[in-house]
Amino acid sequence: MKRTLICFTITFIALSCAPNEEETATKGHLRILVAESVAPVLEQEIAKFMNLYQTHGADVTYAVMQSEEADARFVNDTARIIVTTVPLTDPEKAKVKKTTDNLAEIVLAYDGVVAVVQNRNHRNELSVKQLRDLLSGTISRWEQLSPPESQHGRIRLVFEDSSDVSGYFARRLLGGAQIKVDFSKTTSSEQTLQEVSNNPNALGFVGLNWANSALDRVKILSIAADSSVADTLFKPPPESFGNAYSPHPAYLYLNYYPMKRAIYVYARTTTGDFATGVASFFASPAGQKIFLEAGLVPGTQKIVLKRPD
Repeated sequence: MKRTLICFTITFIALSCAPNEEETATKGHLRILVAESVAPVLEQEIAKFMNLYQTHGADVTYAVMQSEEADARFVNDTARIIVTTVPLTDPEKAKVKKTTDNLAEIVLAYDGVVAVVQNRNHRNELSVKQLRDLLSGTISRWEQLSPPESQHGRIRLVFEDSSDVSGYFARRLLGGAQIKVDFSKTTSSEQTLQEVSNNPNALGFVGLNWANSALDRVKILSIAADSSVADTLFKPPPESFGNAYSPHPAYLYLNYYPMKRAIYVYARTTTGDFATGVASFFASPAGQKIFLEAGLVPGTQKIVLKRPD
């Protein structure tokens, strides 16, 4: 298969202009609530911002939690800025707008929920329908998967409970219903990866950013879209149905990878304040390059796909 490269140009996004008296776009104190499933790349973003602006008086800290908790704190006005994989609903936005004149919302990047197995596992791909059957309990053993391969035994599902991943499955594959099948409940993406690397029959699920950081321990499976359970938000093109694709940035961008999601930043801002500066940096050329280097699709610029010569 020919390798597809992403080339891009980025236009800097400025959320507002002149600073107020208390702080500037590069000077101030800010605590960011960050979704756990995208924490590694956001840690890099914050570290880069601090490296550039700490001498200007920048002080950025962060707390890692699940997206739904970050959303709830933001809506209830106990957080000024969040990075989440669960977009605010219209009623939630309306509630936020009662407490601020400026609600900033930017899609920073696109990633995906990925399936991982131990490197010695012979399975290389799954379909969306098979994922739904696994979560409903219709499939519970490796031998039941088609095409049959040499992996045998009971499949041990592993992922974080009450998390971005379990919430994504409920919305995307189960029609909003809770997951009822038994699974090994972890307390973090890192624990999920560790359990998968230690168990040849484990099938784990994490955010792409976490999986990309652990390719020495786990293998990412390709996923095939299915017309019967096609995504309604990131609609896959008909030609992708039945073909398995990895979460390569090109396949994410084209909606070929069927477990795609967006990464959002929400902030309460005033003209030229520190929250504006931090959010704008995430959306700037320097910030977007960090997402691209982490294997994600930048969200604030024109994407051009090119095949290598």
